[in-house]
Amino acid sequence: MGFSENGARRAALAVSNSSPEAATEWVFAHMEDADFNDPLPPPGSSGQAGGGGGGGGPEASPEAIEMLSAMGFTERQARGALAATGGAVERAADWLFSRTDDLESAVAAALGEGGGGGGGGGAAAAEDDGPGEYDLVGFISHMGSNTSCGHYVCHLKKDGRWVLHNDRKVAVSEAPPLELGYIYCFRRRDA
Repeated sequence: MGFSENGARRAALAVSNSSPEAATEWVFAHMEDADFNDPLPPPGSSGQAGGGGGGGGPEASPEAIEMLSAMGFTERQARGALAATGGAVERAADWLFSRTDDLESAVAAALGEGGGGGGGGGAAAAEDDGPGEYDLVGFISHMGSNTSCGHYVCHLKKDGRWVLHNDRKVAVSEAPPLELGYIYCFRRRDA
């Protein structure tokens, strides 16, 4: 089955990320729609089904607002997040937590309130701190023939040399197995 990323996004939004099965059913029912492959309108615009700017606020359920408020957010912040995510509580919580640096501007934009233009431009400038360059500082790998036997070890870079941390044994690693890592840890270089 082939359809665009925009179609997949529309399906996920239409079913509030409830399940892959529901999204697939929505795709089959709507893949002939003229706007199926079009990019989604920005949050808060009137072109988005079920989550337009002014429509998201009044349609937000009291239970959803209460759940988000119990996490420490204001009712206005909860309404903005629900408007931006089509009423999906889990997505709204993620939306709120991922915008804590400039939450009020994001909420204002989601609710379609004016006056957020100056603040929004400042937030974008603050986030643009140049290209990120990172150095690998550690990784976790598995020693053993399969995941049922063996154990996990950690290699960390210290003073320009790789050091193996294997339970109580700590030793310099001359040839660390970089290609066998499960989790890699990076540190951003200072600009």
